[in-house]
Amino acid sequence: MLIKVRGVVYPSVKAAAEALGITANAVYSALGRGNMDTVGTGRNKPQSIQLDGLSFPSIRAASLALGFKRTYLSKVLSRSSDKSYSKVLAALTAYKEKVE
Repeated sequence: MLIKVRGVVYPSVKAAAEALGITANAVYSALGRGNMDTVGTGRNKPQSIQLDGLSFPSIRAASLALGFKRTYLSKVLSRSSDKSYSKVLAALTAYKEKVE
């Protein structure tokens, strides 16, 4: 499969990954997001998040720390569901009691 990244065509995912100094999974992830222009530039790094006064290095880290699957919190934050928000708030309260 030919892979085009910022105008350069590579013969395979593996070749693109090696040339860019990233993993093949990073290339596949960028393909899935349709975001080949930023793959390997460092602009896809996780951003820290603050929830109810608690800081986490990423949404994924927060989700896992609160006892959810890795993508649960990002899905909750992108939708508006009172039931899901309540579940997150309950998990945050339990997490605060555990760490304090």
